[in-house]
Amino acid sequence: MANTHRELCIDRNGEITSNCKDSRWVHKFTLPQECQKYFSFKAQAPLKIVFPIAYNNSLRRLCIKIDENRVQSYSSKYLKGLIEEIASILPKLGELNAYTVLYTIYRTIMSYYHEELSRSDQEIEEIINNVMKGRPVYDPIVRTYNKLSKLHRGVHGLIYSLQKLSRIYDELKELADEAIMLENMYSTSIDRVTQAFNMYYTLIGEKTNRVVTKLTIISAIFLPLTLITGIYGMNFKYMPELYHPLGYYTTLAVMGTIAVGELVYFKIKKWI
Repeated sequence: MANTHRELCIDRNGEITSNCKDSRWVHKFTLPQECQKYFSFKAQAPLKIVFPIAYNNSLRRLCIKIDENRVQSYSSKYLKGLIEEIASILPKLGELNAYTVLYTIYRTIMSYYHEELSRSDQEIEEIINNVMKGRPVYDPIVRTYNKLSKLHRGVHGLIYSLQKLSRIYDELKELADEAIMLENMYSTSIDRVTQAFNMYYTLIGEKTNRVVTKLTIISAIFLPLTLITGIYGMNFKYMPELYHPLGYYTTLAVMGTIAVGELVYFKIKKWI
């Protein structure tokens, strides 16, 4: 960092310098009032564009100004890691101009989105495997979905800015096309998370149905037995069966036959 942690200055050779006045790229870790919107574009010199970046699971604004052969950008301190990564690439590119800096900024952001997509796809595979094994995955699904949604919005911001700038810099059209492909890939990954979520709740529903089925079978078995018990539990004076010498054993036999008959019936119907 040059002088303070509030700005980064890169000279024509891609090296960090304290002479920000003659730098090819100056980045300040603060957002001026004109950069408060998430989407903004001004084609008149100095060219200015503002777009959102999804970084570390949050949406941040990046504001870029291009004036002659100099790039000046602004962001909050939360994009410090990304900005420093861009700065580490510039010394390998030889003598810099505004387009080289601009291309490197966008290429680095694009690479970050590709890496995050790859990591998210691995998380989705793990979620699907856990769903198939019957493990609880609600929190991982919600966490992955929220992360992908933010990254998807970030890619939309990338497409917006690249399509605006490609009218001025033809060389950026290739990156704009790549960003559109990346957006489609993120849409596919979000769909996979949604499918995993639906699969998870389908399996939960099936488990619940099995439990309800078992409880219903138990209730169906005990209902007639309870009815018989209730009838012979009434305190009427004249109930002939109460005085029959085999009444108790006959009642037990009838109740057992009913229970076994119901179990056989349920087994034939494959309900148990």
